[in-house]
Amino acid sequence: MSKDIKIGCSIYSFTYFYDLRLMDLEDLLKTAHEMGYEGIEIVVAQMAPEYPNITDEWIKNFRELLDKYQLHLVSWSAYIDMGLRADRDLTDEEIREHTRRDLILAKKAGADLVRTQHAIKPENFRAMLPLCKQLDMKLCIEMHAPHHPDVPVWQEYLKIMAEPESEGYLGVVPDFSIFQYAPHKQMIENYLRDGFRQDKLDKVIELNKKEMSADEIIAADEFTDYEKTVIRDIVDHYQSPAKLEDLKKLIPYAPYIHGKFHYLDENCHNPCIPYERIIPMVKELGFHGYIASEYEGWDADAMEQLKRYVTLLNRLLED
Repeated sequence: MSKDIKIGCSIYSFTYFYDLRLMDLEDLLKTAHEMGYEGIEIVVAQMAPEYPNITDEWIKNFRELLDKYQLHLVSWSAYIDMGLRADRDLTDEEIREHTRRDLILAKKAGADLVRTQHAIKPENFRAMLPLCKQLDMKLCIEMHAPHHPDVPVWQEYLKIMAEPESEGYLGVVPDFSIFQYAPHKQMIENYLRDGFRQDKLDKVIELNKKEMSADEIIAADEFTDYEKTVIRDIVDHYQSPAKLEDLKKLIPYAPYIHGKFHYLDENCHNPCIPYERIIPMVKELGFHGYIASEYEGWDADAMEQLKRYVTLLNRLLED
């Protein structure tokens, strides 16, 4: 196995169990450790009850749990809540203040990195560099579907990351959702439950792979109004994923990766995100850091799915 790449887990993956109070934070960390994960990401707005006013006592207890279960705190997931006020979005200074706070809290908690969102905006992202240097912390923006490196705002972000003074401090967290080319199993089940006919849906998914437009697909058969709406949604979301070669633009600035998935089959294969092509390229490009599973099924299958993810990553990293 590559010693440069380690397997982590965003404990957001356990949302189903945490939100229903079936497991507490310690339970999640213990379970991640037992599954074979070496590091974790925490979404603090979800799992720190006092957020954003986190106490030193909470941080102390959290660090003790990480030590107890031999887990490295890879990423502190910040949340820029643009809807914090009902009358307006956050101002630039408010965005910067929220980000400053998360960098300081993350440092106290022992994290190497704060993962933020593209809502931060380029000018605010660059403005965080002095504090990142002062704290010796990385600030990285998640690139999530439907974004890719050719999106104008991302061209701005990547330009900032390429500046010599940004090296080691400002970066990107690629999320494998950017490579998703078809609806996942749970989404297909939702379409069928809501009335999309199985044979029609199978045909739509195949035609979408051929990059036919929504109008062309709709013209190819008889569809209900609901099915037409879904067809447009499928084309919009899954027909133009990022190119695998885009990793060459991202990995130089990526200390951490989100291993997004919604479903792995019995053979630990993802039917709509090409892990078998992604991971070899990540290795080839010399990535050093954690790839963290991020299960977004939000259901009781999370336990089995997260075990399968460890198997999948171990297999691909060993090849």
